[in-house]
Amino acid sequence: MGSSEDRNEQALELIGRITRRLLSQKTKAGKDELINELELLSKSTADRRVQECSIRAIQMLSHRIH
Repeated sequence: MGSSEDRNEQALELIGRITRRLLSQKTKAGKDELINELELLSKSTADRRVQECSIRAIQMLSHRIH
């Protein structure tokens, strides 16, 4: 497992990919939509690293919302 900084970077990259995907489908994507997509991804993948990055990304977004 990588350092905390590596996990944060991976989480930010994942947020970026999810955001681009949502924006390619719509003109606007809210934080709630991003979080929902990340939760769906974390539950639908068998890849532990993707699950961990998704959870970290959710935590980062949630922290910025409140």
